[in-house]
Amino acid sequence: MEKHHRLPLPELHDDKHRHKQCNGENSNRFRPPKYKTRGYVAVDNNNLNRSQSLGSCSANSSQIAHAISFRDAGCPDSSMLPSSPIQAELSTLSLSHFEQCFERLAKLGEGSFGEVFQVRDRSDGRLYAVKISKQLFRGEQYRAERLEEVRRYEEFSGHENCIRFIRAWEQYDRLYMQMELCRESLEQYLLRCQRIPEERIWHILLDLLRGLKSLHDRNLIHLDIKLDNVLIGEDDETCKLADFGLVIDVDRANSHHATEGDSRYMAPEILQGHFSKAADIFSLGIAMLELACYMDLPSNGPLWHELRRGILPEEFINKISLELQSVIKSMMMPDPAQRPTADQLLSHPKLQHLQRKRKSLMNLSMLSRSFRRSRRAVWGRMCNWKTAAFRYLLYFLEVLHL
Repeated sequence: MEKHHRLPLPELHDDKHRHKQCNGENSNRFRPPKYKTRGYVAVDNNNLNRSQSLGSCSANSSQIAHAISFRDAGCPDSSMLPSSPIQAELSTLSLSHFEQCFERLAKLGEGSFGEVFQVRDRSDGRLYAVKISKQLFRGEQYRAERLEEVRRYEEFSGHENCIRFIRAWEQYDRLYMQMELCRESLEQYLLRCQRIPEERIWHILLDLLRGLKSLHDRNLIHLDIKLDNVLIGEDDETCKLADFGLVIDVDRANSHHATEGDSRYMAPEILQGHFSKAADIFSLGIAMLELACYMDLPSNGPLWHELRRGILPEEFINKISLELQSVIKSMMMPDPAQRPTADQLLSHPKLQHLQRKRKSLMNLSMLSRSFRRSRRAVWGRMCNWKTAAFRYLLYFLEVLHL
């Protein structure tokens, strides 16, 4: 009888962490299954301003563009619709108010709830970003949640490390939000640069902690901190938190079944439905790991769980300083109670040094501007004196000539 030889068993190697370039920019990324459907927060209509509309009085309410704002009625920009220079010409055409006011230039991104476009204002030629909700309002509850995002944007718009919000309006059962146009996302910046100097990473961490502190001081949690939701301002330096669509009050997070964000950045306790400020700290910590090590974060599987147990790949973290390693590890502690708060992290000696340095540079810049203004004023007075003296000399010469 012929003897059969068994084929050798294949060697199974444990999966290893990889650099982002291994999987490429277009790697398949999964959003996690929802732990529970998010409860809707009722919008307080007493604070909701719908002071201006555009459309035919005979049209349905959803076809009329209404400005949406929760700011004080005395704030003019928030309660006004963007002006349309071609409104009279196109009044007979079936164009939305967005199409009348803006020229769509490019699609900047897409999320669970909306698409973001780069646009040019037809009235002044300035560039902005406009986020348009993907889905139509499915009743008042769904609309209430979308409008809650407007409230959050308006609340944080004044902070330099949160994206500047301009105005919002609704039409055809969709929400439109106009914001400042930033240079690029932190994800795009990382893919373009690949290797970011550590000093720059410290500055980015400082910016994001300051933005996060503005939320946490109001007892709010972001729940979707990731590189895609951090934007770099037009100065090519300042980093700003964006996308407040999942922001929720800590006291209501568990009772209203908050929605978790991207699984790659998710804190481990979120799987048990525990939402807290510490979850934001974890998300920011793993985002800093990704940024500092140019590491592709897993969305699930054994490597995902390793990172949540505090096991960081030595071949990656050994390339950054022990000081930065220590900060990232503390932010990614498995036990949320052991993670530092935003305030505690901002008191870190390195970040304190950067804040003092920034303050000194800001004071120096203000002093320089003040000096330039005073120098121009003195020079202007000197020019006036010289002009007066020259005119007097001409008059004196004319008198002598006579």
